[in-house]
Amino acid sequence: IDGEFTVSARGFWQVHPGAASRFVAAALEGLAPAPGERALDLYSGVGVFAAALAAAVGPTGQVIAIESDETATRHAEANLAAYGNAVIVPARVDDAFGIPRAQKGPRRRGSRPRGATRHPLIPTSADLVLLDPPRTGAGAGVVRAIAALRPRAIAYVACDPAALARDLATFAQEGYAVRTLRAFDAFPMTHHVECVALLAPISLRMPKS
Repeated sequence: IDGEFTVSARGFWQVHPGAASRFVAAALEGLAPAPGERALDLYSGVGVFAAALAAAVGPTGQVIAIESDETATRHAEANLAAYGNAVIVPARVDDAFGIPRAQKGPRRRGSRPRGATRHPLIPTSADLVLLDPPRTGAGAGVVRAIAALRPRAIAYVACDPAALARDLATFAQEGYAVRTLRAFDAFPMTHHVECVALLAPISLRMPKS
């Protein structure tokens, strides 16, 4: 990735100096975004992946970035200011998709589940989806919402292999299979491994004998 990105001193950024560029390159290589396509960047942070996607899909394309952290979204607005085809949705990903949150404790009479209304900027279809969820993963609800968009390709950037495995199992149930999976030792001398998985719809066509 080229250019400079603003991030809070208390915000998240990859410790390894080459990590961000490598992850962006790996994700975009698999997604192969084309001009005019619509892409979603989920858990978008300060907009690193969104900027690369916006440049790739061009002015006729669209990138919708979803991020819940207030400070990160403010920085993303500045970082993506040069891209008129990128829009930032300041919300939790599950809320943006209208996925009801699990109720903690008894619900008050007449109250409604939180996050049950889909954000008006979230489309019903997309060509590409990139997600970089927290260590707990995206969760079954978000995975199903992504699959319902029927994207031609999905890039999943994961910092926890166990959470990735759980979400990949749900993607498989929804008709998406892993095409490639790359692991990066971005944190040498630790047990942490960063992964970039590329998924595509499972083809129903049988190979010719």
